[in-house]
Amino acid sequence: MASLKYVLAAFAGLALAATPALAGNKDGHRRGGGAGEHVPPGDPCGDGPGRGTGNPCKGNNGNSGRNGNVGDPWQFQEIELPVAEDAGVFITQIGATNSATARQTGSQSYAEVVQKGEDNVVDIDQRTGRHYATVAQDGNGNGLTLEQTGAGQTALIFAQQGNGNLAELLQNDNGASYTAAAVAQNGNDNSLTLIQDGDDNQARLTQNGSGNAMTATQLGTSNRLEWTQNGDGLSDLQIEQTGSATMQVTQSNGGQGNAYGHGQGNGHGSGS
Repeated sequence: MASLKYVLAAFAGLALAATPALAGNKDGHRRGGGAGEHVPPGDPCGDGPGRGTGNPCKGNNGNSGRNGNVGDPWQFQEIELPVAEDAGVFITQIGATNSATARQTGSQSYAEVVQKGEDNVVDIDQRTGRHYATVAQDGNGNGLTLEQTGAGQTALIFAQQGNGNLAELLQNDNGASYTAAAVAQNGNDNSLTLIQDGDDNQARLTQNGSGNAMTATQLGTSNRLEWTQNGDGLSDLQIEQTGSATMQVTQSNGGQGNAYGHGQGNGHGSGS
């Protein structure tokens, strides 16, 4: 079983890796703004600055930068199915009045919980199938409820750091592949709900800040979602994917109250 320091360090790296960076060009300006930043659409397949960037060249819609599809397209980073050396439940707690409960049906599931702080709560239910969960909570008053079911395989890598963060997750898989999620909440009073019901669904969810909310649902098969929120008080987009959808969403406000996002695939969301 991994030590507290190792697990928290690994999950901190996960949160950073899940946050996309904005690329800069050689002049130090942010790329991807298209016409709003006076980047010329160019002459399709032409030569010279600002040219060769429009359709049909490079599959671009006429703008340079990420939003114009120049360069390597975004791809979801697959979550590999962890391999547990043991089966069973392993719990490490440092602090007062922490609570961790894990129930397992069958002999092939693995659950590890590491908690540091006070009044943290974890409740895990793993039924039938082969399920994997690694949970780290650092702070006070954080809570996780996790249910993993189905005859297939599910996996969760989860971390919360801060105070008063809450998460509720349901993973159900009855297929030949597996379902997986990597979730991180850093800050205070964030809430997150994830439902994965089908087969071969994967989600990377990250919240950095305070008072943010996320609700994501993946139904059917082969959905991929990467959703990052940076800031405070960001509204819940309530994203739902219903099969063979791939989506990337980044929402932030930087304290200014302005949110932006971009996505691709068959999913949909609605903000309040």
